[in-house]
Amino acid sequence: MFTPPNNTLPLPLISIFILMIGFSISGCGDSADDEGLIEEEAEPLVVTIIDRWPFPPKRPDAEILADKILGQETEDFYFDIPQRNQLVGELERVLSLIRATYPPMNEIHAAEEAMPGALVVYLEQDFYEMLKEMLQDKQGLSRFETGYAEFDALNTKLGVQEVKLGSDLLRAVIFFFDKRLNLRVASEAYSMVEGVRRASAEGELEISTDIEAFKEGETWYFIFRNGWGDCPAGCSRQELFCFTVTGAAVEMIPMAQAQNMPPFQQGSWPLHNATPFFNATAHTWSWGEGWFSAGDSPDFDGFAGGCSLLGEIEASPNQLRVSCGYRVPEPLPRLERHDALEFTGVVLLLIATQDRTVIGNYEAYSSVVASEPVRVAKPAAEVQNPEKVYFEHVPMPINPPPPSAPFERWWGGVHPTFIVCWDHPKTGERAYQVLTPHIAWASTYEERNHPGCDNFKNPHLIQTLDIYLPTVGRRARPMWGLFAPGPPAPETWTAWVDEVLPHPAASE
Repeated sequence: MFTPPNNTLPLPLISIFILMIGFSISGCGDSADDEGLIEEEAEPLVVTIIDRWPFPPKRPDAEILADKILGQETEDFYFDIPQRNQLVGELERVLSLIRATYPPMNEIHAAEEAMPGALVVYLEQDFYEMLKEMLQDKQGLSRFETGYAEFDALNTKLGVQEVKLGSDLLRAVIFFFDKRLNLRVASEAYSMVEGVRRASAEGELEISTDIEAFKEGETWYFIFRNGWGDCPAGCSRQELFCFTVTGAAVEMIPMAQAQNMPPFQQGSWPLHNATPFFNATAHTWSWGEGWFSAGDSPDFDGFAGGCSLLGEIEASPNQLRVSCGYRVPEPLPRLERHDALEFTGVVLLLIATQDRTVIGNYEAYSSVVASEPVRVAKPAAEVQNPEKVYFEHVPMPINPPPPSAPFERWWGGVHPTFIVCWDHPKTGERAYQVLTPHIAWASTYEERNHPGCDNFKNPHLIQTLDIYLPTVGRRARPMWGLFAPGPPAPETWTAWVDEVLPHPAASE
């Protein structure tokens, strides 16, 4: 338990003690320029108490990148001003070269990892309650002394300018400093102070684009990221552009080559694009996960027990020709009550969707269905083994929208679902077994003993198969597909399957 200090000392003595502590830590990685930024005085620290986050102005890309680089390379509390200015100038020059050579990069900007100069300090309970009582109902300029000597000395040393009380649940206080503060080093210093649980740079400003830069020798390595998907930061989809700049020479590096270049491997993002196969100028097609899923039913418990075999996609302006299938190493799982049912065929359901993204503009993202569902059947007579089925060159009519904006790109996904049909030879009763392809990061499945499925051409991705137990038609649950004009009710989707794979005639 952290014991609060004795606050009965006369203020002059406290000030002298703070000053002595301040001098004792003055050698913590300071550069000569720090002394000009931070004056250690015996006078009490005066700060501005605020009740809301200040709105940060947008900074140039070169400044953001310079601070990211210096934040990792230096151990000083504040960045060396001449060094920072020189780095900002060099980054401005190199960014200008890249953007002049490849204009779409003008739309991608560096993201702030955290609000410049803002630090969240998480306190122990007693310390926080005392600080909360001290700050409540205060606004504007105020003397800021807690009586915790080491804490006060660090505040004075680093020059806290504004203070905001944080969350009661997190027991936090937010400090605002000069924007040239090295937040990493400051976080480490506060985290070592008694009474502080931890400190971190927070207030992340999420945008869908970002830039990372690294330098080795005379060569700069840049990664530009355009992200989109289910959150403003582009959580689920991305397109990366990699460049090297040596002197005035700019070269765009293909992804397959960048993946094998160590400087690019320092980046925060996996070196892959949204499609595992190929990129086109405006339109790109790749495989997506199965689009149709069976509703919740005890019979529909599934497991990754097989491999999806997702082959080539041949694209023309108004048609796709796709080849895909599945492989299961053991007999398909069934319930005992289905033992009398016989395999009668497999129906492939296909849907094509497209994501629209405009480089640098997350709000322009949209997703559309680019085809009506396609159904293709393989009767049992055409299938040697229900555990291994492949469909070749299935035509899919598509109607993709034409590009209509600068830097617009369309990313298409083909989503297959396989339905294995089992029929009772006497009653004509049918059960439906849903098999859904699943695409995952290889590292995710290394711990799950996946059945050795083939990788995509992108070695980081593997294709597996989710297999659901068969369910008899009268107990079938709704099948749904996000954004897809799929059948909404069991009687609709089962009839939808039966239409292309009719029930065999029941024997007497």
